[in-house]
Amino acid sequence: MTSLSSWRRGLAAGVLFFGTACSALAHDDVAADDRGGSGSVSPLVQAARAAVFKANPQLLQSIMLGGGFGSEMSYAIANSMYSRDDATAIADARAKLKIEAVAPRTWLLRFPIVNVIVFETDEGLVLIDSGYAPAGPVLAEVLPTLSPKPVHTIILTHFHADHAFGAWALLAQKPQAPRIVAEERFIEQMELDMRSWGLNARNNQQKLADVPRDWRQAVRPSETFHRQATLRIGGEDFVLTHARGETEDQIWVAVPGRKVVASADYFQSFLPNAGNGKRRQRYPEEWAKALQDMAAQQPQMLLPAHGAAITNPAEIQDRLTAQARMLGSIAQQVIDGLNRGLRKDQVFERVALPDDLAARPDARELYVSARDIGRMVASQYTGWWNDIPSHWRPAPLASEAAELAALAGGADKLIARALAIAPGNPPLAAQLADWAWLADGESLPVVRGALQVYAQRVARPLPTQEALVYAEHMVRLQLKLQALQGQVK
Repeated sequence: MTSLSSWRRGLAAGVLFFGTACSALAHDDVAADDRGGSGSVSPLVQAARAAVFKANPQLLQSIMLGGGFGSEMSYAIANSMYSRDDATAIADARAKLKIEAVAPRTWLLRFPIVNVIVFETDEGLVLIDSGYAPAGPVLAEVLPTLSPKPVHTIILTHFHADHAFGAWALLAQKPQAPRIVAEERFIEQMELDMRSWGLNARNNQQKLADVPRDWRQAVRPSETFHRQATLRIGGEDFVLTHARGETEDQIWVAVPGRKVVASADYFQSFLPNAGNGKRRQRYPEEWAKALQDMAAQQPQMLLPAHGAAITNPAEIQDRLTAQARMLGSIAQQVIDGLNRGLRKDQVFERVALPDDLAARPDARELYVSARDIGRMVASQYTGWWNDIPSHWRPAPLASEAAELAALAGGADKLIARALAIAPGNPPLAAQLADWAWLADGESLPVVRGALQVYAQRVARPLPTQEALVYAEHMVRLQLKLQALQGQVK
């Protein structure tokens, strides 16, 4: 049983984790309270979040299951990945760092959420990734305790906030700054995030003031390559291979002389995060091929970007090939369904891993589901249309919701029906609740009922990304409920 103090710590962490989540909400009456340039959160929003998490303990548990991505979680860091001066995040990175000497002259620096890999060579240190920005000062402190050699090269596996931002604190190294190496698409992908900085902040739950809008707030590679490169450093080869996976620019790194593969974000200890519906296109089939190519290296050690090192060669082969099969199976099911002429919703409903894969611990749907990955596959092969004729040029959502509510006898009747079916069919009930809310978001019974319906939706374990979407909406509803209750008092 969870102690009261543990529950309170979890609640506080959950509230902090949504540091700017409500800035994603469409309703101005909510977003205006939480959209300041500093990213600070109003007491009203904090109270709403606290109420939602207190009333829905399973919601927080779902978020926390995948939130650490296989590593220890830090909510201070999770909300400040781009910040170079957040004292709490830097302190958490320092306090929670675990330094693991995994082989001679090889270390896995296990920060909360993400790892940094360090190889000592005769010419200097080689880092695979540099963590988030708050990890930078900690890296500058820790690396000299591992080796007197300077940092020679930092290889960035992709542009995401938890991998590519800690290097800033190492660039002042004397007499020479380390070189920063990335695949050539890194620059384009980072600049897309800069262009869409507000969207980036909302999708990542980051403070608006921290999110980079130009290269002054990010680390630009000093050297790029196309597709594959071999870096010869201190008499050792570091083979960098590009394969579109989680991002367009993603790479993995083989160190043949040490029989080590650094798998970046391709490998995870649960169903891979290949179906994140808030992020740009991901490539499950190429992701699967990358996993197969890593297995073909016959590594003796696998160093992932998240989670623990794997040092059993047989286990490495098993896990890499199994996850490749998972992604390949999902992709093939989707393509077969599309080829048969099924509507996309019918295709996604049929997606399921084969029994021998579904039973594996590394097939757990902690962050995304197999259906989420199926949707990502379909988006690579098709356009935005969902195969429903009227949805090619639909009526405005508000008009559609109003008409459905009228047919039901009013939004109150629609929400009553949603409440009635919620215990047995939470997904359908949530859809009805959405229609009622879109039809009359100023109705106290509708808003209260929608919040109750979503409480049923989150009462069972969910993948982290799905839980985050529902939590965001529930905070919106809670804020509106507080406002309406204040009006009627």
